[in-house]
Amino acid sequence: MPRPLHLEPHFSADELKSRYLAGGDPVESRRWHLLWLVHTQTTLTDAAKAVGLNYDYAREVVKAYNRDGAAGLRNRRKAQRPQQSRSLLNPK
Repeated sequence: MPRPLHLEPHFSADELKSRYLAGGDPVESRRWHLLWLVHTQTTLTDAAKAVGLNYDYAREVVKAYNRDGAAGLRNRRKAQRPQQSRSLLNPK
């Protein structure tokens, strides 16, 4: 039997679920979904499979959440991408 995973009580199960359902960014939404599943006593292995994540990456998501709360779940790659000021396609 796997040992239970500890989640810091930053948010309740209902808050985790509402954040994953209302998420605009698919990466962040998947992370919130993972945490909601773990909070509802699903093992990390099963939760990672359910949302399509690697076990090691899922474990890092949980560590970041425990350490930084909601800030640990932000999609930092989105902030690193330069914004396109114009369309890549032109009329030609």
